[in-house]
Amino acid sequence: MRAGAAIAAVKRRSASRASTLYLFALPATLLFVVFIAYPILWVAGQSLYSGTTDGRAIFAGFANYKTILGDPTFWIVVRNMVLWGVITIPVQMLIGGLLAYFIERHTHALRGFFRTMFFLPVVTSVSVISLVWVQIYAPYYGIAQEYLKHVGIIMTTSPIGDPKTAIYALIIVNIWQWTGFSMLMYIAGMANLPSEVLDAARIDGARGWRLAVHVIVPMLSPATKSLLLLGVIGTLQTFPIVHLMTGGGPNRASEVFGTFIFKQSFVLGDTASGAALSVIVLVTALVLSLVQIALLGARLSPAGKEQP
Repeated sequence: MRAGAAIAAVKRRSASRASTLYLFALPATLLFVVFIAYPILWVAGQSLYSGTTDGRAIFAGFANYKTILGDPTFWIVVRNMVLWGVITIPVQMLIGGLLAYFIERHTHALRGFFRTMFFLPVVTSVSVISLVWVQIYAPYYGIAQEYLKHVGIIMTTSPIGDPKTAIYALIIVNIWQWTGFSMLMYIAGMANLPSEVLDAARIDGARGWRLAVHVIVPMLSPATKSLLLLGVIGTLQTFPIVHLMTGGGPNRASEVFGTFIFKQSFVLGDTASGAALSVIVLVTALVLSLVQIALLGARLSPAGKEQP
């Protein structure tokens, strides 16, 4: 009898503990269902319908997806997204890593000042950044023109007003804005590097660039992998800087997924095509994220150290 009572008491405590855990998880689960899962399913459902002239919605299957894939603008957007990711992600990581290394290794009293100055664009309003860079790119009197005139180049149009250079001009702005984030990630990674490994490397003769390239860079791979994943997702989410500076122009030359979806849904009123585009972006982000996780295959411990 006593053994049976003890087992029953253990089962009751286990059930109570499980109920408590479920209650703690309930708010987060509800938030996920209401604000993430349901909107995704709703948009996916909308992408399968088309509106009629009398306001009715009719089931169209994958017709909206066929229309989007057959639109030449879609492939311009894909090209711009590839350029955006291929250029911005490695450049931001490279410059951010170099800044982190020099700030942490070669500055002391002014370390906080340099960290703040290079991180400042990350927390600056996108509207302010857009206004400033529009003036920098202004022909005849902009700061860019002041430097170019020394090599005999006179800009008659702004780089963001030329279809051949608009996307590259925006990429430069994006790199300037987000390099500080890469710097901060690498600074955090360097703070967790085991000092005994660095001391052993120095005893073995590793100094300067040899220490950085052969010891520090490999040990910062968790930060690098995180930046790669965040960079791909951030590329697909690009919208504010393009919308404010060029609106996707001129002549769709700087169109990205965000501005394309905005125009289809809210300017042209074609919400079905906008929903189809949103689903394509979501699936692309999911696939690219899974591929990166599979290829990079890094799991991080709470201490920030890479696990096998």
